[in-house]
Amino acid sequence: MGAKQHSPAGISPDGEAVSGMVACPSCERLVPAGSAYCPHCCGEDGRRGALVRGGMLGWIFGFLTGGLASAAWSSFVGPEQTTWTPVLLTTFGCAAAGIVIGMAVNWRR
Repeated sequence: MGAKQHSPAGISPDGEAVSGMVACPSCERLVPAGSAYCPHCCGEDGRRGALVRGGMLGWIFGFLTGGLASAAWSSFVGPEQTTWTPVLLTTFGCAAAGIVIGMAVNWRR
């Protein structure tokens, strides 16, 4: 009885249809139809969502850059001389740097 029940998207707790509202695909809360972001997921001004998106894109590009750098270094030194430690440090170091750079770029916007 005391459990809080959620109503389906587009339906108010009274059972009436809510016009101009859509459900956020992430948290399933109702947001205005013209909203560019969900205030619950992305913060009041959308900055939290921008930082997460920047960090994710930075990680992807940093990981790809680190993998390419590791592959180039491995082919330069030779596969027999390549050990796992420098390869993994280069790859994941570039990924971590990409996260920081991606978040810093989106912090200023």
